[in-house]
Amino acid sequence: MKTLLIPVDFSATSDNAVNFAIEWTRAYGYNRIILLKTFYDTVFDHIVVSAEYAPVSPHYMAREREQAATRMEDLSREISLKTRGVDVIAMVSEAPLLRAIMEVVREESPEMIILGSDNYRYSSGSFIAGNLISIAKASPVRVLIVPSTYTYKPVENILVPCDYNMLDSLNKVRTLEIPRQWKNSKLLVLNVDHKERYLNPDDQLKAAEQHIHERLQNYPHEICYSNDKNIINGILSFIQQRHIQLIISLPGKHSFLYYLTHKSISDAICRNAQEPVLILK
Repeated sequence: MKTLLIPVDFSATSDNAVNFAIEWTRAYGYNRIILLKTFYDTVFDHIVVSAEYAPVSPHYMAREREQAATRMEDLSREISLKTRGVDVIAMVSEAPLLRAIMEVVREESPEMIILGSDNYRYSSGSFIAGNLISIAKASPVRVLIVPSTYTYKPVENILVPCDYNMLDSLNKVRTLEIPRQWKNSKLLVLNVDHKERYLNPDDQLKAAEQHIHERLQNYPHEICYSNDKNIINGILSFIQQRHIQLIISLPGKHSFLYYLTHKSISDAICRNAQEPVLILK
């Protein structure tokens, strides 16, 4: 069955990701949604912040779990009403978040994980958003990152930031099953080149462009350039100019995800998080 996995923590960011997932499920014909809530406790969860640092009562923790379980049931019913015919499953785990996600991926084989993300101007205190990078990097299946302020829109323009040193990673786009809803969507392949070699392309650059055309010959596409000296800023500016609804992050050392996770992690991922990012595997 075509399955989405959505880790939830009942924050506003998580709730927004669920609402986005409902629309995505309707649009792309998913059969099953798995909601995952982890109850993993650290030693600090058993301490009340007070002068005495009094231990938390086991009854209090049990009540918290009961309340969370009730909210999971309510959320499952709400999603079921909005996605007629879709099987909605609520799962809970005592394992740490990343381990719990990996266990569900191994046992249930979801096609994709949807994660909510806070941005640099706003934080809902989402535990999942705080662990977004580690989940995205560890996941063996594709991950869709949904900004906290983003509402679902039909996908018309898809941005594919691409380093010409890693053009083979475009094979991942070729193997991506393009849904019928994207048949009129355009893939915009962006290379950020502050040296502006594209103004007077040499044989190497012409060969790279030909390689792109061959890889994407079955899809409407366009090769674009930016001369920004900062790769992240170049991508963000391009997104605003071309009204992008989805960013596809290719795998590999030179991927967009590489820059997000190695150059000012929190700032880069949050500043980018104005449009959904689909991370291929």
